Amino acid sequence: MNEKTCDVTIVGAGLTGLLTAFVLSRTNLDIALIDKSDFTSSRSLSTDFRTTAIAEGSKIFFEEIGLWDKIGFYTEPIKKIKVFDRKNTNKIKFVNSDEDSCLGYNIENKILKKILINEISSNSKIKLFKKSEIKNVEMFHSQAICYLNKWYIKSKLIIAADGKNSLIRKIIKKKIFSKNYNHKALVINLNHKKNHNNIAYELFFNSGPLAILPMRKSVSKKFSSSIIWSHRKDYINHLEKVKDDYLINILNLKTNEYIGEISNIVNKKSFSLSAHINSTYYDKRLVYVGDSAHSVHPIAGQGWNIGVRDIKNLFNSIDNGIDLGLDIGSKHICKDYHKRSFYDAFLLYQVTDKLNTIFLSDNFFLSKIRNIGFDFIDNKTNINNFISSFAMGKNRIF
Repeated sequence: MNEKTCDVTIVGAGLTGLLTAFVLSRTNLDIALIDKSDFTSSRSLSTDFRTTAIAEGSKIFFEEIGLWDKIGFYTEPIKKIKVFDRKNTNKIKFVNSDEDSCLGYNIENKILKKILINEISSNSKIKLFKKSEIKNVEMFHSQAICYLNKWYIKSKLIIAADGKNSLIRKIIKKKIFSKNYNHKALVINLNHKKNHNNIAYELFFNSGPLAILPMRKSVSKKFSSSIIWSHRKDYINHLEKVKDDYLINILNLKTNEYIGEISNIVNKKSFSLSAHINSTYYDKRLVYVGDSAHSVHPIAGQGWNIGVRDIKNLFNSIDNGIDLGLDIGSKHICKDYHKRSFYDAFLLYQVTDKLNTIFLSDNFFLSKIRNIGFDFIDNKTNINNFISSFAMGKNRIF
């Protein structure tokens, strides 16, 4: 078995792991990036048709680290968000109070991944371990060891960026708090006839929310959007099996007045809805970032952006620790990262869970509260701006 020694070992080469490697390379640390897939292959990139909504706050961070110049061209701005509860009279419109900025930006995952891979592949400080499965991890007083199928890697710190079903978390037997919603989300990329005008929509029904995110025009110059539709598992399973023409007819009933007639479905995929949060974001010489640390209901569209904040916080904790001459895997640095990241994510975990419950209910009392709340927020500029600022990732919840 071959041996490799480095400063940091990152497990997982999805968007979170790739971005973590890119950001931490600015500290001049030697980094190992591990994934069980051949994540740099064109085939691996082409199979991910999902899109990611980048909040304005994340965009500002990307500008700071020199990444936005590379990805900005490929994004579609979200200039307004319109929210409707059951009917069009119950509505809220969100805009960025700064006219020169947007609420967010939508980008295809495969494009963002390709840009990040190009950046880290040319970085001599980052060693890529593709098709490498984690067999075990061990943490000692002065180092941590990752055991792979052909290698073992010694480092000062392990970063788990291996997703919602984190293998590292299972090996460590990390305690988590979790909730299963018994719902699934159907993600559909499609072309349509009406210009979306860079407006995102969130439509609340008693069966679950339906979000419409604007995308860049397709190759055929048609208007494009991505739909995320949450519903009961059995209903989504049924929709996955029906012919596209039938699904388009159903979607047209829900979305026609916002994006016009749907021309065709490009691709679709579903995933089960659940949420979790780790009891802490660190163990001995180990920290968790992104979905390995937390996942929330997609009702607020903040999942990816919480992970971006994790990475920014981890970079700051490590960078400050290096300035103080500390071991980057020390408890002080790991705990500092936890303090920076945990509480905002915990609050968002709770808030999205309660919002989902409130919007699913047709209870008369809750319906009245929603109606009053929508009217209040839509007419109170300061409250509206505060919520918009939160959605952009530019302020804390409380």
